[in-house]
Amino acid sequence: MMMKIGWIGTGIMGKAMAEHLVKAGYSLTVFNRTASKADSLVSLGCKYASVAEIASSSDIIFTMVGFPSDLEEVILGPEGVLNNTRPGALIVDHTTSSPSLAQQISELCEKREVHVLDAPVSGGEVGAKEGKLAVMVGGNPDAFNVAKEVMKHYGANIQLMGSSGAGQHTKMTNQIVIAGNMIGLVEGLTYAVKAGLDASKVIELISTGAAQSACMRVLGPCILKGDLEPKFYVEHFIKDLGLALEECRRMHISLPGLALVNQLYISLLAHGEGRKGTQALIRALERLNSMTVSPSSG
Repeated sequence: MMMKIGWIGTGIMGKAMAEHLVKAGYSLTVFNRTASKADSLVSLGCKYASVAEIASSSDIIFTMVGFPSDLEEVILGPEGVLNNTRPGALIVDHTTSSPSLAQQISELCEKREVHVLDAPVSGGEVGAKEGKLAVMVGGNPDAFNVAKEVMKHYGANIQLMGSSGAGQHTKMTNQIVIAGNMIGLVEGLTYAVKAGLDASKVIELISTGAAQSACMRVLGPCILKGDLEPKFYVEHFIKDLGLALEECRRMHISLPGLALVNQLYISLLAHGEGRKGTQALIRALERLNSMTVSPSSG
């Protein structure tokens, strides 16, 4: 008999991931703070219920929410998962959160004999829809082996990176590298346009060489078209970079490139661009240089 799956958080990523489990034959009960965002899953046969109801009736509870504060409410709140689930249940948290919060949740779960994995993902909306996400996991190996059989339906590369918090540390590494890729991409395109080059041809050419990256392949053409619709929200990326900077302070390391990119993204908030995609970083460079790389997207 297949395990009963609870899924909390059906935004851009969570909905696509949950759809893969429905197609694989799992029975899902779902919840989202804005209930209408779960309508498409309900139309596929999922049951809609409260967090407490999901926790009490599911063998595995997956969470994919926006911010650490949301995660604390969903897992640790009075009507949250931990207060309503049974011993032996497994919580798999796909939220990008702080390693310290992951460790705190793990300690509290252990006291209740509940298993938990911190398992943030990378690959964006495209990776979620195609079932090709990278899943970075921290926690107990036995719990990982159980969860992996479910996660394989939306994850192409699923790795246990260590004990609780290791998944989140890996995701912080991922976001730091992406921040570097993004500033490199928008600075390169700014240079190419100022030099009078055909930026489309530049992307086509250099994306086959050492400069290639997923950011360039997916977001480069969007930038040139002026398409700033989100594949990942600016405001969520700022949250991630802030978490990484917090960990840097805690570990007494300095990453000046990360700090600079974070400030440039924060400048987008001042211009009302927090709900744009991360490729909106080009707007910060355009304002600094008083030139236009891509058509205005409004």
